[in-house]
Amino acid sequence: LFLFFLCCDSQAVIEPTTSGYTCSLNQTTSPCQTYVYYRAVAPDFLDLASVGDLFSVSRLMISNPSNISSPSSPLVPFQSMFVPIQCSCNRINSSMSISYAGLNYTIKAGNNYYLVSTSQFQNLTSYQSVEVVNPTLVPT
Repeated sequence: LFLFFLCCDSQAVIEPTTSGYTCSLNQTTSPCQTYVYYRAVAPDFLDLASVGDLFSVSRLMISNPSNISSPSSPLVPFQSMFVPIQCSCNRINSSMSISYAGLNYTIKAGNNYYLVSTSQFQNLTSYQSVEVVNPTLVPT
């Protein structure tokens, strides 16, 4: 499963569709580095290792910008943190490209796109955008 995140050029004010923010493949800002705002939630995401695994980044890459004293410190529920991601412009079809952060996530039994986008990824993406970038995947 690939995930799409709603990230965009901070200088542009563009309204997203449910599929995401549109972009132009010839933009000089692609790829870009940005941060997502994420909160620690029980039971699965109360340490930097699990959050880092979710976003495929190291604990140190989260602890430094989040002002967390030690990468091995436990997190408290709803503790805020900044997680770095790389975004780019991804062609969906011949007429549409969307801003995108390619992360791999394995859907667990009983989950669906909606649960993944709203729970694990805390609405950083929409279930529609996850479907758009995974057109042949059927969660079970």
